[in-house]
Amino acid sequence: MKFISPSRPIQMAIALAINSEFQILLAPREIALKICYPKYGAHYTLAIALAISHQVGIEAIEIAEKIAKKVTEAIAENRSQNPQLFAEWNIKSCHKGLLNICLSERYLGDSLHTLMSWRLDAASFEISGDHLLWQKRNISLNPSLNPSQLTPEPMQQYAHARCCALIRLIDRTNQDSQYSARAATINKIHKIEPIEPEEVSLLLRNMAIADYLENGNILPFDREKLSRSLAEAFLQFYDRCRIFGVDRYALQRRALLLRITQKFLVAIAPPEINYAMYL
Repeated sequence: MKFISPSRPIQMAIALAINSEFQILLAPREIALKICYPKYGAHYTLAIALAISHQVGIEAIEIAEKIAKKVTEAIAENRSQNPQLFAEWNIKSCHKGLLNICLSERYLGDSLHTLMSWRLDAASFEISGDHLLWQKRNISLNPSLNPSQLTPEPMQQYAHARCCALIRLIDRTNQDSQYSARAATINKIHKIEPIEPEEVSLLLRNMAIADYLENGNILPFDREKLSRSLAEAFLQFYDRCRIFGVDRYALQRRALLLRITQKFLVAIAPPEINYAMYL
């Protein structure tokens, strides 16, 4: 299943609004979205109004308001034609000229299953849906490379190990339950709320990695930065979100998040390191 990142229609809509309002032509990818949840009460924030304020000669807050209004009108106009993309997010301007983006709760819930079914091009990476990545194995390294480059960073290694251990424990504890980690990949989540901020933050970082991997041509620095960001988000989730002793909806969501995070730690790993063979 191909993952359609929410950042693409957001960036495109903002680029079109800027061109329409201020006659500045920007490529969508030049409009950087920053994950900010739960700060500002939004999922993404961007400072494009601040970036073009000097060029336009208008205060950033006024630019942001005009962009938000134009994009909101475009969303309303296109919602009926393409509800999958345009009905799932909204934009608003806030203090100092920032623009904040909020995704719908339904989109967040659907994204869990989309990412679980996601497959990267088999030519560059392959994960079989039937292969249990959490099974105990030895780490696989490319001996032809510099030995100093073979050891994964401890934080990523630890995060992957925790994912593996928790998935095993969930499946053993709920072996016959429809809410086991394995069953969670099949059953549709019917209730997304209440959801903890750490769950949302971890999901957004997995979505960012899927977006980068779908576009290919990832620089080593990008892989390292994304991998570290995902591991950090997972450790916050691991520290603050219980897996056991919660309601079945929370267990189902968090079991999916564990499997998705484990998969993307493997997918974003440098070519010389194979996390799929670790632990």
